[in-house]
Amino acid sequence: MEIVEITSVQNDLIKFALKLQKPRYRKSQQLIFADGQKTIEGFINDGIVFEYFFVKKNNNLIDKVKAKKLVYVTDEILKKITTTKSPSEVAGIIKEKSQDRNIFYSLDKIALLENIKDAGNLGTIIRSAVAFGVDGIILFGDCVDLYNSKTIRATAQNIFKIPIISLKDISFIKDLKKSHKLISTVVDGKNDLFKYKFKDKYILAFGSEANGISDKIAELSDEKLSVFMENNVESINLAICASVAFAFAKINH
Repeated sequence: MEIVEITSVQNDLIKFALKLQKPRYRKSQQLIFADGQKTIEGFINDGIVFEYFFVKKNNNLIDKVKAKKLVYVTDEILKKITTTKSPSEVAGIIKEKSQDRNIFYSLDKIALLENIKDAGNLGTIIRSAVAFGVDGIILFGDCVDLYNSKTIRATAQNIFKIPIISLKDISFIKDLKKSHKLISTVVDGKNDLFKYKFKDKYILAFGSEANGISDKIAELSDEKLSVFMENNVESINLAICASVAFAFAKINH
């Protein structure tokens, strides 16, 4: 492990770390910027190898981390590069994992998330999906960057535990339907999700809070289910809805 020390916020590596926080540039480099003590500690516990690990000299994670380059930095630099409200004491850059979408044909329980714009919601849904036994996630359409720092933190260190792919083309979903039922959650459906039996391989689809699932997903759907609520509650947060659906599907599969 190479060790370097940086004291200037104008250093090229620090500028590079900042640029990685822009989705388009991050994707072009196939790298992920992550920060937050708990997030980083979770990645270390999972054996993730960091390309760069930014830390102050007295941090207790130094002896645990696997990194190609250990970068000692100042409080000023950490304040500059980290995205948390209070400056994080540690940050890192990780290589983005490539995912083979063909493995989704062999998965039993798949979540499809369409046009999810809120990073916190996406991270919470991923966390719940992992907790309740979903095998894989498809991000379809125009979703927030999977590796947004807020999304990563909201997953509570669960972002690498199941395969997640991003798609723009619906043809893969059409092909996946040969082996899986497409079950969409809708606001005004007539069928109650809590009465449905998840017997077969399935894709459980959720749309954005603002617009729900698109017409093209609705038209492909084998089932359209709603979460019926009591006490005149008109709607619940998308992440809560997905979590409830995942838990029920686990019990009734």
